[in-house]
Amino acid sequence: MNETDKSRQSFLAYIVGGVVVLIFILLPVSMNVGRYVLSLLFTFFIYIVLSQSWNLVGGYTGQFNLGLAAYFGSGVLSCSIFYSSGINPILSLLAAGFVAIALACIIGLPTMRLRGVYFSIGTLALAEALRLTVTNLWPTSLYVPATHYERFTILTNYYMALGLAVFTIIVVHLMVNSRIGMALTAIRDDEDAAKSMGVSPTKHKVTVFVVSSFLAGLAGGVFTLFRGVITPTFQFTPEWTFGPLVAACIGGLGTIVGPLLGSVFFVILQEIFSQTLGKMHFIITGILFILVILFLPRGLVQSATTIRQLFKSKL
Repeated sequence: MNETDKSRQSFLAYIVGGVVVLIFILLPVSMNVGRYVLSLLFTFFIYIVLSQSWNLVGGYTGQFNLGLAAYFGSGVLSCSIFYSSGINPILSLLAAGFVAIALACIIGLPTMRLRGVYFSIGTLALAEALRLTVTNLWPTSLYVPATHYERFTILTNYYMALGLAVFTIIVVHLMVNSRIGMALTAIRDDEDAAKSMGVSPTKHKVTVFVVSSFLAGLAGGVFTLFRGVITPTFQFTPEWTFGPLVAACIGGLGTIVGPLLGSVFFVILQEIFSQTLGKMHFIITGILFILVILFLPRGLVQSATTIRQLFKSKL
């Protein structure tokens, strides 16, 4: 593909993305959308943020982070504590992102020297240790101030989640299309070779890990402002790691569009199955994930690209 084709595709992607965002902006005010639909779309936006956050580390760097729930949960917990202490809700939201960064530096960065399955096991173990600690320290629900419901409506939370999703996509796009993105791809493909070419794996892994944690923490803060009442134990469960992981894998690792499509499929299927099967929907979701890995190992986006190229070659 030459530079002209790439520029044309990029321009088309910007146009399509802008139109989609505009539709989401106008949807609540132009149509009689109920609370249920807005809540479902809110969940979709949160999963976009979390799946893009996970994909930044897992898809582009090749480090399968199984501790994403720790950074999302820390954002939920810290935003709730700051807000309940009388701090402005927006400042509490931003603080949630920085708390996630601090947590990543304390318990996450030591795992950066690990590779492959050892990195995955290390991040999962640290996340579970944090979950047990939080369960013991905050066993009951936490409440935001009573005035919260006068400031924030379902529509306000909807637009906050939409804004965060757009911000996340922009951040990821800028990173992966810069020299950092090229370095991440080199590290993912062959870390030793990248090191021999002057790329610092530790430096770039730390950078992307901090950005990923910050985005997950912001998602946790927005989630707190939406729910109002949160149970810290639930927000630290592995569900908040494996859900975004499944969404990213279904859509396609190492792509920006992949987590978007994966989030659509995951949220819709989860909603349908949870309504009809209850807790059994986790089993069905797991089976679908295994089928995707077996028959579409490169995800929906990259598999569609491969099929299109094969089709063109036969014409």
